[in-house]
Amino acid sequence: MIADRYGSVLATVCGGFVAGYSIRESLGWDMFHIESSGKWYGAFVSAQWAGFLAVSVAVLVLAVAHSRRSSAPAAVAAALGAVVIALPSFVPIAANQAVTTNALGAGALVGVCGVIAGGRRVPSAGVATGLLGSMLFYDAISALRGPREGRWMDDLAPFYVESTVPLLVLLVTAGLLVTMARRALVIGFEASDAALVGLLAFVYLIVYTYLGNTASTTRLWMFAVVIAVVSTYAVALKLDGRDGRYLMLGLAIAASGVNSLAWSDASWWVFAVAAVLFVGAIRVGLHRDLSTLALVVLAVVTATGLIAMDNSAVNVVGTVAYCTLYPVALGLAVGSMQPVRAVASSITPLIPFALTLFWVSAPVPPREFFWTDGTSDDHERPIVSLYSPLPVGVVTAVIVVAACIFATRGDRPEHHDRVSESSGP
Repeated sequence: MIADRYGSVLATVCGGFVAGYSIRESLGWDMFHIESSGKWYGAFVSAQWAGFLAVSVAVLVLAVAHSRRSSAPAAVAAALGAVVIALPSFVPIAANQAVTTNALGAGALVGVCGVIAGGRRVPSAGVATGLLGSMLFYDAISALRGPREGRWMDDLAPFYVESTVPLLVLLVTAGLLVTMARRALVIGFEASDAALVGLLAFVYLIVYTYLGNTASTTRLWMFAVVIAVVSTYAVALKLDGRDGRYLMLGLAIAASGVNSLAWSDASWWVFAVAAVLFVGAIRVGLHRDLSTLALVVLAVVTATGLIAMDNSAVNVVGTVAYCTLYPVALGLAVGSMQPVRAVASSITPLIPFALTLFWVSAPVPPREFFWTDGTSDDHERPIVSLYSPLPVGVVTAVIVVAACIFATRGDRPEHHDRVSESSGP
């Protein structure tokens, strides 16, 4: 019993973190140039493509496991997902191909985490902790890892890369997921849920590719945001109850990512403090429903990106808010707003990866491509600093988070079968 409770949480946290980190680490450095050049393969090396594939594969794993009413497909998917992520260490895979392979492997791991969680409260929080933790702290961990081979994708010629995750970490994670997947009870799945979230991920992909990528105008980008928000709300209404509220939380988190932190290799202590705040807030949220407060704080923190600063200065208020209040707000929201079924518990934390209109393509000043930005070699970067897009992007993100607050207020009726299947830790 103890192994089932704590083992499932450990497995979902590790699986979610490895999956999220693999997606982020596989992305190239020249995506902006590829999209502005209009190259045909630009849509297949983007963060949006990776998020779409991850959602699609996760849904597929859940569907197969529940159609067979057996945990065996989930155990196989865990092993295959880890192998696919590890492939670049054994097979010559180019940087532009690694975006796809890593997304496929990550999606398989997330799907297995969904089977293990089965809509249960604490393991579902584990999935969100792993995925959102990788989103929060990817740049901090990358700064600590030091320089690595650049992932250049502007040419279809091979530019081979290594595995995004150390092989030992992959082996341990796969072992945890396989062990817990074999012990999992396959419950809490609806084909209609899977079809809806799969369709939503496809809408995100189409909207980003044709309306809201990095080469789009501000008006087209805002139109893309409207379509994405309306589509998400429509799906949330169809999911009903806590699952719908959880989906809107995923949208709010995606919008709050419009501002991002730049970490240095000297910021390890800030990273440690933020991680403790994040985990502690999740624990508090599991015991008290503070979802509305969490989303209000999320909106306020997002708005700090509007504080005007000179080009030579750092947005101190925004930086501190994103280092302290942001992880607290995410943790409280994740702990408070728990889903009921496996689809919502595994796919919703993937929304910030599958909806990249905010953290990737929000309007910024025209980009200029140089080998150097003129900064001297002895220039010392801030320990942590906040990057924000143009004010229109931040304002739009704040409006979206505010809309999610109103969309999640009040109780919507839940199906009786959903309530009965949500029992357990």
